[in-house]
Amino acid sequence: METTRTDLNPATIAAVRATVPMPELTAFYDSAYARVTEAAGREGWTIAGPAFGWYHSMPTDMVDLTAGFVVEGASLGESSEGVEVSEMPGGAALVLIHTGSYDGLSDAWSRLEQERAALGLDGRGDFWEEYVTDPAPDGDPDLNITRLVLPLRGDA
Repeated sequence: METTRTDLNPATIAAVRATVPMPELTAFYDSAYARVTEAAGREGWTIAGPAFGWYHSMPTDMVDLTAGFVVEGASLGESSEGVEVSEMPGGAALVLIHTGSYDGLSDAWSRLEQERAALGLDGRGDFWEEYVTDPAPDGDPDLNITRLVLPLRGDA
């Protein structure tokens, strides 16, 4: 796991945002991804990236979260049955690729946060996970690839 520094381009996303209790996180993800996929098919949007979970603040017992996909062919502000099209902002970020079970994501985030602190950079306050591989029910969770993205404040 190596941390890299990058500049992200803004991205058009189709997603569902909600504040959910932590124990309901998996059900929210499943529902949001299904709703976005259905909306994309209905509206003619093209899914152009992996599923993501965008955390708008540090989770506690409640999570303020947007889940969806980068899309093409959709206009900002467009909506379809609770799925909103908006922009995920670009800018400087630290990125870490985690390979393995989702159980290891907490440790991966800790490492990314340690790297941020060691570099003397400030996070913007939000962060996201891109689920590069789509885990299969009978697949090996040790093969999951998750891209962790920590946007940085200002001109970092």
